[in-house]
Amino acid sequence: MSPHQEKDLNIDGVAEKDVVEFLLKHPRFFETNIDLLAELRLPHPSGNAVSLIERQVNILRDNNQGLEKKLNNLIQIARDNDKLNARIQKMALALMETASLDEVFYAVQDSLRSEFMADSVTLRLFGAATPSGKSASGVDDVAFITRDDTLEELFSKFFRQNKPLCGPLNAAQAGFLFADAAADIGSAALVPICDNECFGLLAIGSYDKQRFSPAIGTVFLTYIGEMVGRTLRPHL
Repeated sequence: MSPHQEKDLNIDGVAEKDVVEFLLKHPRFFETNIDLLAELRLPHPSGNAVSLIERQVNILRDNNQGLEKKLNNLIQIARDNDKLNARIQKMALALMETASLDEVFYAVQDSLRSEFMADSVTLRLFGAATPSGKSASGVDDVAFITRDDTLEELFSKFFRQNKPLCGPLNAAQAGFLFADAAADIGSAALVPICDNECFGLLAIGSYDKQRFSPAIGTVFLTYIGEMVGRTLRPHL
């Protein structure tokens, strides 16, 4: 510390820390010495000296702007959640109107593409189709897969976490789920299909690399997985 700084911090035997302690112990000091506020000058980022009152006003203004920005962000999140709730409700109603396995598959595809702007959707169920699960459209030919060691290794993180997983896919994963569209998928959400136990995988793909980033919340994706699982169970 330079001699000049030492002089500033200890003037007439009064140290800076003593002044700080005094003001902390007497927070109403300036109420009885109001004229002193106008006399105090503080450096401003612009280089000009301003009074303490002006500086406080500037600080309060900056704080208010920060709070306003946070409030606007919260309002926007609330609005987005309202929209998501409405879309999920619409999807739930569509699923309630299904009467067969192929209708469930169609409703899932249509809802996710039209309401959630998905670029590609794949729904796979673990196991083999039962007679009641077969459909005239032949959806059972592509709907069921075996959860073997190869599949477990390919989606090891997904099966280990047993909850929605978002982010980019590697070439093998994208190829398995999205076939000819694999090269265009920038990010995807992998959602467990559950009803007491998990028995399927719903993959929602997007051409946008940021659409399903690893940092996004997955609460609504969990709702979708449970909703689809409950609808599918009677057909399996």
